[in-house]
Amino acid sequence: MLKEIEIQNFRCFEQIKISGFERVNLIGGKNNAGKTALLEALLLTVAPQARTLTMLRDFRNESSKILPAMPNRAWETLFNAPEKNKFIVIFRKEDNNPYQLEISLNSSVNLNQVLTGEGAEKIIDYLSRDDSRFSGLTTKLTRNEQELATSSSIAVSRGPIISNSISITDGLPIIPSFLRISGKELTEAYDRARLDDKDSEVLKAFQVLDSSIESVESFSIGEPTLYLRRKGEKRLPLSLFGDAINRVAEIILKLVNNEYKILLVDEIENGIHYTSQREFWRVLFRLAVELDTQIFATTHSLEMLQAFADVGLEPNQECSSAYFELAKKPKTDQIIGIRRDLETLNYALEHQKGVRGE
Repeated sequence: MLKEIEIQNFRCFEQIKISGFERVNLIGGKNNAGKTALLEALLLTVAPQARTLTMLRDFRNESSKILPAMPNRAWETLFNAPEKNKFIVIFRKEDNNPYQLEISLNSSVNLNQVLTGEGAEKIIDYLSRDDSRFSGLTTKLTRNEQELATSSSIAVSRGPIISNSISITDGLPIIPSFLRISGKELTEAYDRARLDDKDSEVLKAFQVLDSSIESVESFSIGEPTLYLRRKGEKRLPLSLFGDAINRVAEIILKLVNNEYKILLVDEIENGIHYTSQREFWRVLFRLAVELDTQIFATTHSLEMLQAFADVGLEPNQECSSAYFELAKKPKTDQIIGIRRDLETLNYALEHQKGVRGE
């Protein structure tokens, strides 16, 4: 289980070290305090590939139109101070194993290093003509100074970003706050859970939001679609049940199908009514233990924060948990991470003390 992370020169973090992660971790703070950036850094510790960084551009809705005009600026939003420092370093401590991920802007990376296989020579020839420009990014993961993995990506003025990483598109264990996967992807994920006899967890989670839902089924007539049935009613497609049901479906399916043993959820409260939040946390706490998976989630919601504290402090709760508040130092604007155990958090909530960067 991940216990500690230290980040240098990534996104809004000049340098930050956060220790004491538990099985389920909730992260709060003001806008632009670094909550999403922390999830992205955690993602990079478990999927340390250049392609992951490329996908973070999509999660942030960063425009691809800048690439043909200025490929040299394709990566600058990843760096806290790209004009001063061309390296990002992320340390993680997992039990007693220390890992280091180094991400560097690398002008020596070339197309021949990234493109291999059938047809690579023709593509290289096309992209190398005229004034095509490149900007390279390299990731290197080490443990105890032993190199474990390396990969590269190149932003090209004649085309998109090209990577020699293994494709990891929809398998990444992160759920952005605004990006929704398609109905087809949800259905395929449900069928995978059903194959592993974990589909009942999806129904249980739906019943937290709507106790009248009695069945979930997948159909592949035309576009693969999930259908839900309420008591005494006909089947209806999942898309007609509102954003909360779709959001919960994605969270639970990512959790039960997870191969990384970690799940990252940005703005976990989105769409979930406050009356359902405690029971939803109970589902997540239970599954985190049963599936041996660590959960990191961010929130802006005081109600979601209170529900988290209440469930974590319930008698006989087997799942360890902690709250982390991100805040800026007044004099330096440097972001720090403050760990609060649940007793301290609950006291602050009861006495209306600031616990979200206030």
